[in-house]
Amino acid sequence: MKGLTSSVMLILLTAIDLGVPYLMIGHIPSIWATYLFWTLLTLGVILFAIVYTSQWGRQE
Repeated sequence: MKGLTSSVMLILLTAIDLGVPYLMIGHIPSIWATYLFWTLLTLGVILFAIVYTSQWGRQE
């Protein structure tokens, strides 16, 4: 089940990565919206990686 959850999270993050810049914040003239988006997305990916790898090597 953990593999399915990770796959869903990966697909969701990829969809956000591709969809938000072009569909949601592309019309905002301020560059700060883009910087905020990429910063938050990067933090989300880092947190996902920490949670995913925290159980690395442990027996289930």
